[in-house]
Amino acid sequence: LKEADFVVRRGAKLTLMGQNGAGKSTLFSLITGKLKLDEGDINIQPRTSIAISRQIIPRDELKLTVLEFFEQCFDEKVYNIEPKIDEVLEVVNLAPSEKMKDEFKQRVVGSFSGGQQARLLLASALIQNPDVLLLDEPTNNLDKAGIEHLTDFLKEYRKTVIVISHDADFLNSFTQGVLYLNTQNRQVEQYNGNYHTVVREISARVEKERRANAKLAKETQANKDKIN
Repeated sequence: LKEADFVVRRGAKLTLMGQNGAGKSTLFSLITGKLKLDEGDINIQPRTSIAISRQIIPRDELKLTVLEFFEQCFDEKVYNIEPKIDEVLEVVNLAPSEKMKDEFKQRVVGSFSGGQQARLLLASALIQNPDVLLLDEPTNNLDKAGIEHLTDFLKEYRKTVIVISHDADFLNSFTQGVLYLNTQNRQVEQYNGNYHTVVREISARVEKERRANAKLAKETQANKDKIN
Protein backbone atom coordinates (compact mmCIF):
# COMPACT_ATOMS: atom_id res chain seq x y z
CA LEU A 1 0.00 0.00 0.00
CA LYS A 2 1.24 3.48 -0.88
CA GLU A 3 -0.07 6.57 0.93
CA ALA A 4 -3.25 4.68 1.81
CA ASP A 5 -5.41 6.70 4.17
CA PHE A 6 -8.74 5.64 5.65
CA VAL A 7 -10.72 6.00 8.86
CA VAL A 8 -13.00 3.47 10.54
CA ARG A 9 -15.50 5.11 12.86
CA ARG A 10 -16.43 3.44 16.12
CA GLY A 11 -19.32 1.01 15.70
CA ALA A 12 -18.91 0.63 11.91
CA LYS A 13 -19.49 -2.75 10.28
CA LEU A 14 -17.34 -3.02 7.17
CA THR A 15 -16.25 -5.53 4.56
CA LEU A 16 -12.53 -5.63 3.68
CA MET A 17 -12.50 -6.47 -0.02
CA GLY A 18 -9.80 -7.09 -2.62
CA GLN A 19 -8.34 -9.65 -5.00
CA ASN A 20 -6.52 -12.69 -3.61
CA GLY A 21 -3.08 -11.51 -2.55
CA ALA A 22 -4.14 -7.87 -2.28
CA GLY A 23 -3.14 -7.82 1.39
CA LYS A 24 -6.39 -8.20 3.33
CA SER A 25 -5.09 -10.59 5.98
CA THR A 26 -1.84 -8.62 6.11
CA LEU A 27 -3.80 -5.47 6.93
CA PHE A 28 -5.48 -7.34 9.80
CA SER A 29 -2.05 -8.36 11.10
CA LEU A 30 -0.93 -4.72 10.97
CA ILE A 31 -3.98 -3.59 12.94
CA THR A 32 -3.37 -6.20 15.65
CA GLY A 33 0.36 -5.44 15.77
CA LYS A 34 1.40 -8.92 14.65
CA LEU A 35 3.20 -7.28 11.72
CA LYS A 36 5.04 -3.94 11.75
CA LEU A 37 4.72 -1.14 9.20
CA ASP A 38 7.64 -0.28 6.92
CA GLU A 39 6.51 3.33 7.28
CA GLY A 40 3.39 5.32 8.16
CA ASP A 41 1.05 4.98 11.12
CA ILE A 42 -1.96 3.05 12.29
CA ASN A 43 -3.74 5.10 14.92
CA ILE A 44 -6.01 3.29 17.37
CA GLN A 45 -7.84 5.10 20.14
CA PRO A 46 -6.39 4.42 23.62
CA ARG A 47 -7.83 1.49 25.59
CA THR A 48 -9.35 -0.04 22.46
CA SER A 49 -9.52 -3.84 22.70
CA ILE A 50 -9.06 -5.84 19.49
CA ALA A 51 -9.75 -9.52 18.82
CA ILE A 52 -9.22 -11.51 15.62
CA SER A 53 -10.56 -14.91 14.62
CA ARG A 54 -7.40 -16.96 14.20
CA GLN A 55 -7.15 -19.58 11.43
CA ILE A 56 -5.21 -22.33 13.24
CA ILE A 57 -5.04 -23.48 16.86
CA PRO A 58 -1.37 -23.57 18.02
CA ARG A 59 -0.10 -27.02 18.93
CA ASP A 60 0.34 -26.21 22.63
CA GLU A 61 -3.33 -25.15 22.86
CA LEU A 62 -4.57 -28.47 21.47
CA LYS A 63 -3.86 -30.03 24.87
CA LEU A 64 -6.17 -27.60 26.69
CA THR A 65 -9.71 -28.40 27.70
CA VAL A 66 -12.46 -26.30 26.14
CA LEU A 67 -12.81 -24.41 29.42
CA GLU A 68 -9.04 -23.71 29.60
CA PHE A 69 -9.01 -22.72 25.90
CA PHE A 70 -11.54 -19.96 26.54
CA GLU A 71 -10.01 -18.89 29.86
CA GLN A 72 -6.66 -18.20 28.17
CA CYS A 73 -8.35 -15.68 25.86
CA PHE A 74 -8.23 -13.18 28.74
CA ASP A 75 -5.28 -11.58 30.52
CA GLU A 76 -7.13 -11.65 33.83
CA LYS A 77 -9.31 -14.32 35.38
CA VAL A 78 -12.95 -14.02 34.30
CA TYR A 79 -15.39 -15.16 36.93
CA ASN A 80 -18.57 -16.93 35.86
CA ILE A 81 -17.11 -17.57 32.40
CA GLU A 82 -19.11 -20.71 31.68
CA PRO A 83 -22.36 -18.94 30.68
CA LYS A 84 -20.30 -16.79 28.29
CA ILE A 85 -18.83 -19.97 26.77
CA ASP A 86 -22.31 -21.45 26.35
CA GLU A 87 -23.44 -18.26 24.60
CA VAL A 88 -20.64 -18.13 22.02
CA LEU A 89 -20.86 -21.88 21.34
CA GLU A 90 -24.51 -21.26 20.51
CA VAL A 91 -23.52 -18.47 18.12
CA VAL A 92 -21.15 -20.75 16.14
CA ASN A 93 -23.67 -23.63 16.29
CA LEU A 94 -21.38 -25.88 18.34
CA ALA A 95 -23.46 -25.93 21.52
CA PRO A 96 -23.87 -29.37 23.18
CA SER A 97 -27.10 -30.57 24.73
CA GLU A 98 -27.99 -29.33 28.21
CA LYS A 99 -26.91 -32.65 29.76
CA MET A 100 -23.55 -32.64 27.98
CA LYS A 101 -22.47 -29.03 28.73
CA ASP A 102 -20.15 -29.83 31.63
CA GLU A 103 -18.62 -32.83 29.90
CA PHE A 104 -18.15 -30.79 26.70
CA LYS A 105 -16.14 -28.11 28.51
CA GLN A 106 -13.76 -30.79 29.81
CA ARG A 107 -13.06 -32.21 26.35
CA VAL A 108 -9.55 -31.67 25.01
CA VAL A 109 -9.45 -29.22 22.10
CA GLY A 110 -7.33 -31.61 20.01
CA SER A 111 -10.14 -34.20 20.08
CA PHE A 112 -12.35 -32.03 17.86
CA SER A 113 -12.43 -32.22 14.05
CA GLY A 114 -10.80 -29.50 11.96
CA GLY A 115 -14.14 -27.84 11.26
CA GLN A 116 -15.09 -27.88 14.95
CA GLN A 117 -11.71 -26.39 15.89
CA ALA A 118 -12.34 -23.57 13.39
CA ARG A 119 -15.63 -22.86 15.19
CA LEU A 120 -13.85 -22.82 18.53
CA LEU A 121 -11.39 -20.27 17.12
CA LEU A 122 -14.25 -18.05 15.96
CA ALA A 123 -15.95 -18.40 19.35
CA SER A 124 -12.69 -17.48 21.13
CA ALA A 125 -12.73 -14.11 19.33
CA LEU A 126 -16.43 -13.49 20.01
CA ILE A 127 -16.20 -14.25 23.72
CA GLN A 128 -13.75 -11.38 24.24
CA ASN A 129 -16.47 -8.87 23.31
CA PRO A 130 -13.79 -6.55 21.85
CA ASP A 131 -14.16 -2.93 20.76
CA VAL A 132 -12.87 -4.00 17.33
CA LEU A 133 -13.72 -7.49 16.03
CA LEU A 134 -11.71 -8.70 13.00
CA LEU A 135 -13.16 -11.74 11.21
CA ASP A 136 -11.21 -13.55 8.47
CA GLU A 137 -13.50 -15.87 6.45
CA PRO A 138 -15.69 -16.65 9.50
CA THR A 139 -18.30 -18.66 7.57
CA ASN A 140 -15.87 -21.15 6.01
CA ASN A 141 -16.63 -23.94 8.49
CA LEU A 142 -20.18 -23.02 9.43
CA ASP A 143 -23.30 -24.75 8.19
CA LYS A 144 -26.42 -22.80 7.21
CA ALA A 145 -27.71 -22.66 10.80
CA GLY A 146 -24.28 -21.54 12.05
CA ILE A 147 -24.15 -18.71 9.50
CA GLU A 148 -27.63 -17.59 10.56
CA HIS A 149 -26.61 -17.59 14.24
CA LEU A 150 -23.44 -15.62 13.50
CA THR A 151 -25.35 -13.14 11.32
CA ASP A 152 -27.89 -12.50 14.09
CA PHE A 153 -25.05 -12.00 16.58
CA LEU A 154 -23.26 -9.48 14.35
CA LYS A 155 -26.46 -7.54 13.62
CA GLU A 156 -26.88 -7.01 17.36
CA TYR A 157 -23.18 -6.33 18.03
CA ARG A 158 -22.80 -2.67 18.95
CA LYS A 159 -19.05 -2.39 18.38
CA THR A 160 -16.75 -2.21 15.36
CA VAL A 161 -16.61 -5.19 13.00
CA ILE A 162 -14.38 -5.63 9.93
CA VAL A 163 -14.89 -8.81 7.91
CA ILE A 164 -13.00 -10.59 5.14
CA SER A 165 -15.36 -13.01 3.38
CA HIS A 166 -16.44 -14.25 -0.04
CA ASP A 167 -19.98 -14.98 1.17
CA ALA A 168 -21.86 -12.10 -0.50
CA ASP A 169 -25.25 -12.75 1.12
CA PHE A 170 -23.67 -12.98 4.57
CA LEU A 171 -21.84 -9.67 4.07
CA ASN A 172 -24.88 -7.94 2.62
CA SER A 173 -26.98 -8.87 5.65
CA PHE A 174 -25.10 -6.71 8.17
CA THR A 175 -22.20 -4.66 6.73
CA GLN A 176 -22.66 -0.97 5.96
CA GLY A 177 -19.69 -0.25 3.72
CA VAL A 178 -16.56 -1.58 2.04
CA LEU A 179 -12.82 -0.97 2.37
CA TYR A 180 -11.51 -1.93 -1.08
CA LEU A 181 -7.81 -2.74 -1.53
CA ASN A 182 -7.13 -1.55 -5.06
CA THR A 183 -4.16 -3.51 -6.44
CA GLN A 184 -3.78 -1.08 -9.37
CA ASN A 185 -2.99 2.07 -7.41
CA ARG A 186 -2.22 0.30 -4.09
CA GLN A 187 -4.74 2.47 -2.26
CA VAL A 188 -7.56 1.67 0.15
CA GLU A 189 -10.82 3.03 -1.23
CA GLN A 190 -13.79 3.52 1.10
CA TYR A 191 -17.41 3.04 0.01
CA ASN A 192 -20.66 3.43 1.93
CA GLY A 193 -23.74 1.30 1.30
CA ASN A 194 -24.75 -2.34 1.41
CA TYR A 195 -22.37 -4.93 -0.02
CA HIS A 196 -24.23 -5.75 -3.24
CA THR A 197 -24.58 -2.05 -4.19
CA VAL A 198 -20.91 -1.33 -3.51
CA VAL A 199 -19.74 -4.37 -5.48
CA ARG A 200 -21.75 -3.20 -8.51
CA GLU A 201 -20.24 0.27 -8.15
CA ILE A 202 -16.69 -1.09 -7.92
CA SER A 203 -17.24 -3.51 -10.82
CA ALA A 204 -18.57 -0.72 -13.05
CA ARG A 205 -15.59 1.50 -12.21
CA VAL A 206 -13.09 -1.33 -12.81
CA GLU A 207 -14.71 -2.11 -16.17
CA LYS A 208 -14.58 1.59 -17.12
CA GLU A 209 -10.88 1.69 -16.21
CA ARG A 210 -10.24 -1.50 -18.19
CA ARG A 211 -11.86 -0.02 -21.30
CA ALA A 212 -9.92 3.23 -20.90
CA ASN A 213 -6.65 1.30 -20.56
CA ALA A 214 -7.49 -0.84 -23.60
CA LYS A 215 -8.28 2.29 -25.63
CA LEU A 216 -5.00 3.91 -24.53
CA ALA A 217 -3.03 0.78 -25.41
CA LYS A 218 -4.68 0.69 -28.85
CA GLU A 219 -3.86 4.36 -29.48
CA THR A 220 -0.27 3.84 -28.30
CA GLN A 221 0.16 0.88 -30.68
CA ALA A 222 -1.39 2.88 -33.54
CA ASN A 223 1.10 5.70 -32.93
CA LYS A 224 4.00 3.24 -32.89
CA ASP A 225 2.80 1.72 -36.17
CA LYS A 226 2.50 5.20 -37.69
CA ILE A 227 6.05 6.09 -36.59
CA ASN A 228 7.40 2.81 -37.98
